[in-house]
Amino acid sequence: MSISDQGMEHLKTLARLKLGDEETQALKDDLNKILAYFEQIRDLDTEGVEELARPIDSFNVFREDILEQGLTQQEALALATEAEEGFFKVPRTIDTD
Repeated sequence: MSISDQGMEHLKTLARLKLGDEETQALKDDLNKILAYFEQIRDLDTEGVEELARPIDSFNVFREDILEQGLTQQEALALATEAEEGFFKVPRTIDTD
């Protein structure tokens, strides 16, 4: 499995990335290397290998909740790609028909 040029353009659109041709090719090459590793893992014989629930010993770590000042509405909206009337504006995800 590898990412095609069309697939790469689609990923760039979804992630809202603005990359030059060289950057796009470098990212595509890196993603294809990652996919190749997944193919190698998929081909491994795991018959008889016990499932490993946790690779390290872990335990619950509790701490006191500390109240801290959050972002103001203006600070949060300053990070938005689009805003309208004091709210984040996002693409429609549900058809209303």
